[in-house]
Amino acid sequence: MTFEYDSAQWQERQEASFRGVHFYVLSTKGKSGRRALAHEYPKRDGGWTEDNGGVLNNEMIKAELVGPDAETEFTRLLAALNIAGPGELIHPYWGIQQVQVGEVDYDFDNNERHVARLSFTVYAVGENLFSNTPDTKSIVEEQASKAHDVNVNVFESLATSLDEETQQTLLDSIDITLSDLDDTINNLPGLPEELGDWFDRLEHVKSSAGRLLAYPGELGRDITNLIVDLKDLVTELPRSLSVYDQLENRWKGLKAELTVKADIYPRANVYTFTHTAVVIAKVQAVATAPVAGEVNGFTDSTQASLTASSLSTSLQEIAEEAIDSGNRTGWRLYRSLRSAVTSDLAQRIQQLPSVKKVTPNRAIPVALLAYQQTGDTENRDVIVTRNSLSRPSFITPHQSIEVVISGGSNG
Repeated sequence: MTFEYDSAQWQERQEASFRGVHFYVLSTKGKSGRRALAHEYPKRDGGWTEDNGGVLNNEMIKAELVGPDAETEFTRLLAALNIAGPGELIHPYWGIQQVQVGEVDYDFDNNERHVARLSFTVYAVGENLFSNTPDTKSIVEEQASKAHDVNVNVFESLATSLDEETQQTLLDSIDITLSDLDDTINNLPGLPEELGDWFDRLEHVKSSAGRLLAYPGELGRDITNLIVDLKDLVTELPRSLSVYDQLENRWKGLKAELTVKADIYPRANVYTFTHTAVVIAKVQAVATAPVAGEVNGFTDSTQASLTASSLSTSLQEIAEEAIDSGNRTGWRLYRSLRSAVTSDLAQRIQQLPSVKKVTPNRAIPVALLAYQQTGDTENRDVIVTRNSLSRPSFITPHQSIEVVISGGSNG
């Protein structure tokens, strides 16, 4: 019996990638099977063997990078292998796997040009039965709730025992912020059916603000809840964050104008209160969104990274405002919330796919590009949709294309 193989197919099977970085596989050597524990006894024939569970699958992969870009690709692959946490390996034999990288060795030979070799061990991710990873989502939600309480308490203390003229100024500022909420939501396309209930609550707060000023804590909570509940009206995370950004920039601008005019009290206090509330609400929108790979969450790690940077800046600003006004409790809580949301988003980023920009130098079928970059031709539809391609069959030369790489640059 003669075994024959197609050399072209064999070459194709050697291709692999880790976290979107492609390489060639020279050889693989793995471990599998069962952990057999032999029970043997002195001066006695026989014994018995205990099945002590399955071996954690692991594999030594010898990789090679060839060509003028070998050193560049080597640097990319080495960086991908050194990122903390599991990542996606597209294996020439076993297909797509989630693996944890172990030790990495690499080799450059001065007698070989444009060649780099690496060997690294990968382990099956499995399930950690005794995980010590903190529940960052719950921590963020708890810290955000406390931050809202402190913000409302500050508003309550500032709005208590005002004279009639100051009360009217305060009410005028509250009316402006409520109108901002009204205008922002009214201008959104495709609003949900639940909007009617939210607008009813908004109108109730508007009409009863004068009466509620006798109970400023209740008024502050009503306004805060209206702001927080925006995330339930606009359920797509990027869109809801955009709405919160509009309101944040609006109220920051109004407060800055008053500061310039030296008309700081009490209008600026209202805008400080609503600005702080919208920043915390934005944090809550992120915390309650799906972690990764689900509808209404982040679509890629770049999107999450930009949000992490924006939130960090906003929380730093409200923390500085708090300490400048003597609100030490708020300062501590906002700093704590900033730390918590940074940790939460760092975990999310590791689980999200990364986005790679590709510029073909010749016309190429979308399906072929999908296979080259992701290992799966079925991802062509994702590429077409993400890049709004007018010609969904081919990509024209020098056209910049965004490709979502499963597994992400961060694992």
